[in-house]
Amino acid sequence: MSSYFKELFSMNVYKKSQGRYARMWTSIGIALVFFFGAFSCYNAFGRTSGSAIAAVVIAALGLWVGFRTVNYPTFADFLVSVEAEMSKVSWPTWKELYVNSKVVLLFMALFTILIFFFDIIFRLIFGIFN
Repeated sequence: MSSYFKELFSMNVYKKSQGRYARMWTSIGIALVFFFGAFSCYNAFGRTSGSAIAAVVIAALGLWVGFRTVNYPTFADFLVSVEAEMSKVSWPTWKELYVNSKVVLLFMALFTILIFFFDIIFRLIFGIFN
C-alpha cells in the first residue's frame, strides 16, 4: 500500500504512449465518480459556500486520483494489455448486430413462454398432491 501512496504523489507518466484510450476512459470514469460525489455533497449540505468549496476540493481530488491511478505501474500495465486485447476483437457490423439482437430477443421470449407453461403444469401437478 505504501508504494501506491508513493506513486500517488509522483508526477511521472508511466508508459506514456501505450494504452492511451483505455487509460483515458478509465481516468474519466474515476473523475466522474468523484464529480457526482462532489455534486451530491454540494446538494446535501444546502448549497452554501462551504459546501461549494468542499465540492471543488472533492472534484479536484477526483481528477488527481484518476490521473495518478491510471499511471500506477501495475494498473497501467493492465490497462495497456486490455487495450491490446480489445484491438484483437472482431466487432460485428450494424446489420449483424441487428440480426443477432433479434435472434436473442426472440429466443428469450420463447424461453419465457416455455417456462411460463412449465410453471402452470407444475402448479397443476403439485396442486393435486396438496
